[in-house]
Amino acid sequence: MSTDDNALYVKFSEAITNIIDSYKEAKLDGAISITDIISLLGTAVSEMVAVAEAFHGGDGSAKKAAVLAAIDMFYEEVIAPIDIDKIPNFIEPIIDKGLKQLLIVVADGVIDAVVAIFNKGGWPDTPDTPDTPDEPTS
Repeated sequence: MSTDDNALYVKFSEAITNIIDSYKEAKLDGAISITDIISLLGTAVSEMVAVAEAFHGGDGSAKKAAVLAAIDMFYEEVIAPIDIDKIPNFIEPIIDKGLKQLLIVVADGVIDAVVAIFNKGGWPDTPDTPDTPDEPTS
């Protein structure tokens, strides 16, 4: 793994850890709804896309792959451990696998949508965004 790839991985790990911590804090009251999960997913994708864009090197497909890997981690750490009411425990792993595949497909589309929105309206600044040299004007 190159230094840039390692730095990108570390930033994504930090972002997903923050999101996981937020989730755990939200869950302290013992309840989390599908709406909460969708909201967390949207927040997670937006934050990770912004972090990926902060690293100006690499092409869009590499950044998207890194975001999808982080979403996979998000699923494993946050969604999979949730006990689904009214689903017997011996069937739940099958449901989890299907839900994870669905979540990855949805995240893939959300990434494209977030990138399109940011491309149109401007990218958020992050503290780690490297300064880019001024482009020469013609």
